[in-house]
Amino acid sequence: MRRNILVVDKDNGSLAALPKLLRSAGYEVIHVHNHNETRSALAREPFSVVIAGLEEHHAQKQNLLKTIKADTPDTEVILVSRAARVDAAVRAMQMGAFHFLSLPENPADLLVIIEKAMEKNQLQSEVNELRQILQKQQAMPTLIGKSAAMQELKKEIARIAPLDCTVLIQGETGTGKEMVAKMLHKLSARANNRFYATNAGVFSAELLANELFGHEKGAFTGAQSTKEGIFEAASKGTLLLDEIGEMPINMQVQLLRVLQERTITRVGGTSDISIDVRVIAATHRNLEKLVEDNQFRQDLFYRLNVFTLRIPALRKRPDDIPLFCNFFMQKYSKNFNKEVTSLSENAMLALMRHSYPGNVRELENIIERAVVLCDGETIHLKHLPQEFSKGSEKSRHVPTNNIHRTLADVEQEHITQVLESVDGSKAAAAKILGIDRATLWRKLKKFAHNI
Repeated sequence: MRRNILVVDKDNGSLAALPKLLRSAGYEVIHVHNHNETRSALAREPFSVVIAGLEEHHAQKQNLLKTIKADTPDTEVILVSRAARVDAAVRAMQMGAFHFLSLPENPADLLVIIEKAMEKNQLQSEVNELRQILQKQQAMPTLIGKSAAMQELKKEIARIAPLDCTVLIQGETGTGKEMVAKMLHKLSARANNRFYATNAGVFSAELLANELFGHEKGAFTGAQSTKEGIFEAASKGTLLLDEIGEMPINMQVQLLRVLQERTITRVGGTSDISIDVRVIAATHRNLEKLVEDNQFRQDLFYRLNVFTLRIPALRKRPDDIPLFCNFFMQKYSKNFNKEVTSLSENAMLALMRHSYPGNVRELENIIERAVVLCDGETIHLKHLPQEFSKGSEKSRHVPTNNIHRTLADVEQEHITQVLESVDGSKAAAAKILGIDRATLWRKLKKFAHNI
């Protein structure tokens, strides 16, 4: 916490003894003697408090006050005069002065005022810092999930993000790998610089080299000007190389060199260009298996695999499904200017039983479609895709032709059929099954965990 003060007073002026007094009280003090020196000092560093005791006309003091508040609005200014007039004091306070006083006979009186000004400045600094934190949090991508796996993932992200190391993100398609990469960026020291993402698997080796490294003028037909690549454009920021497992082998060699040397060479160029970029790689493939099959370089895998974050598939964390449903309902209700606020019991049950091969992305598409079709506040089974009503192969039910089913499998299938026959009403289903609703709810929760 800075406790520095700028004293503005001419040589041997009324405040000549003040710097020594302030230093003995524990403050850092800079002493300047005129308007120009004041501006130069404020340009070099911020001050918590400025005490101005220039032996000049009140109008000149007010001009000095105006300059200070314009350049450093959070700095508190105390104006001191041998004979303070009431009208001048009122005017100074209106312009933002913390205090306007006549030269005190007792220095302790001035120290009390200075300490109050210092406290106000520190409070404003804390408010500004909290605002910055809030703005950063509001801009933060949302990683939804209350399951144990997701809570652990969030802790790992928070622990790894500030380290500025290479990170490998693994997860099935649609699990949110890019969102995790953005969180790593936002929680790092690079947060105020750019985040780039490119899919390493959709380009040929030549096009990917041009995309990542750029090219020199005349490097190939049509290269009419020099173009910087993403590595240069993302300077001091973060670059996500998505689907790194699909990257052509010859490009893997070039990427390995970039990570080792921290330099790139543009296509058609001969000069090395230094880069300062944090690289995050993501893939839905098993890179260890690709290495075994000689489809991915082992040395590049080791270079990327400094830290690995694994995002669990949605089917492995069914407790998070209702959270996603609520989030997407709110999102698309706002987008489509609707008031969809809930799901019926049978709709939620169907969503809980689905296997989600497309993970969170698939669920988002399902809810978006349901919000569009919904004509009230509640999403019903009829608003979901047709397979949810028919119990297609994508739904997690037990096949009826399996003679080796467990008792638990039979119970789950029977309860599911009863619920479907009463359109998801738990009260009616419990009555038919001969159990109370609490018991039914416990069984449904157990089924969800077994998905």
